[in-house]
Amino acid sequence: MHAQVPIIDYDFLAVPPSVQVNKVVPLPDGRILVGGFFMNYAGSGKNHLVRLNNDGTVDASWNTSGAGPSNQVMDIAVMSDGRIVIAGNFVTYNGVNSYFITRLLPNGDRDPTFNIPPNAINGAVLAIDVQSHNKVVAVGEFFVCYGHSMPYIARFLVDGAVDLAFDIGSGFNAVTRDVLVLPDDRILVGGDFGSYNGNSSWGLALLTAEGPYDTGMVMDPGFTGGFGTVRKVMRQPNGKIIVGGSFAFHNGQPSHALARIHLDGSRDPAFTSPFYPFAGILALAVDDAGHVFAGGEFTDGMYDPNVPGPGRFIRLQPNGTRDDVAYDVGEGPGPGQEPTSFVRDIAIQTDGKVLLGGFFGSFHNPAETQYRNLIRLHPEAATGIDESGAALNLHVLVDTNTGELLVTDPFGTPGSTLRLHDAVGRLLLERSLPPTDGAPVRVGHGLPAGTYVVGITNGGRLAHARVVTGTW
Repeated sequence: MHAQVPIIDYDFLAVPPSVQVNKVVPLPDGRILVGGFFMNYAGSGKNHLVRLNNDGTVDASWNTSGAGPSNQVMDIAVMSDGRIVIAGNFVTYNGVNSYFITRLLPNGDRDPTFNIPPNAINGAVLAIDVQSHNKVVAVGEFFVCYGHSMPYIARFLVDGAVDLAFDIGSGFNAVTRDVLVLPDDRILVGGDFGSYNGNSSWGLALLTAEGPYDTGMVMDPGFTGGFGTVRKVMRQPNGKIIVGGSFAFHNGQPSHALARIHLDGSRDPAFTSPFYPFAGILALAVDDAGHVFAGGEFTDGMYDPNVPGPGRFIRLQPNGTRDDVAYDVGEGPGPGQEPTSFVRDIAIQTDGKVLLGGFFGSFHNPAETQYRNLIRLHPEAATGIDESGAALNLHVLVDTNTGELLVTDPFGTPGSTLRLHDAVGRLLLERSLPPTDGAPVRVGHGLPAGTYVVGITNGGRLAHARVVTGTW
């Protein structure tokens, strides 16, 4: 059995996606959208996009019409009416032509009133956001839309047609990687570019709501040095902008991989990056206390000053200083069988729990390898976790000779009921347990390799555990 890491939320029962996760979106009802590059998630038949229940099990009621997108999902945006826009490099959704962007109904079915026909976009869409009138702003690797020159940015009308009134001029001169629509509908774009419509603006540009360059933000020369790229842009509730990527300078001043700026382009001196310039920030989030969560492909030695810390994920104080003592994630997400790993997205639920998605094979390696590519963490580290909550930990071992689970009833009194579910929530076994003296009960003879949830209830009390078989 694996040792437990206190920061991990073991009540989150998600099966590891097969390759990687690019986006995690908590929904208002507590369920979670997960998009990325994976096939037949947890045996559900869903590819590249799935909705999970709050406990991480598959929501089988969502998108009952097909397998979903035909290829990788890079971004997800939820509209105010609950409809969902997804983007990536897919060309169909549930078998219907849907080139790189499609809109879904809240139940996961494709919205037939939004159509982008075959070959209308000539490259992958990496990020999207929605303006107040439900027009979709898209950025990425494309430069032609519907036969029109649209270098690396375009806006689409509510029916999926390209919006020719969106005035971008000559557009960007290189790939765009993130887009953020501000409350006033102005648009922030981050990427590899050095200019927008002839205006010098390296890595980050502010556009007016209708597309022209907004000269109110001074970004000359912008984010330079390192690899000179912005990968993530996020707005704090106070209106300040956090920018992450791989860069060494902001407007000529040292600023390593992470910066906080005002909308006029000036840097916030109250925030200092703890990173080395080549750290590679891919994901950002902020909690209600103002902590900044940063994820990416940085290693434990990419801090400045060079004091080792967790790789690929860390929580920072509101001023940018490291907070990895109070919020101890150990070594953080790490590689599994592959030589590289990274965190691609971070999302914070309303209860403060933190969702991480990306490409990683362990957490606090090598202590925990059950959660790969998708994990949920407690809002605080071990000292802040109430381990005695309503659900108790259940002790389960696996007999590798028979595949049976050896379950120890923590109650040991009359009235215990054991239930065994598979990864997609199907009940495989239910039986009453006699009073025990601590001896384990054998269940599930001949279980195939996979992930299972074992629960025992007794008088309103619950003990449960997630177990992975066939991994030796």
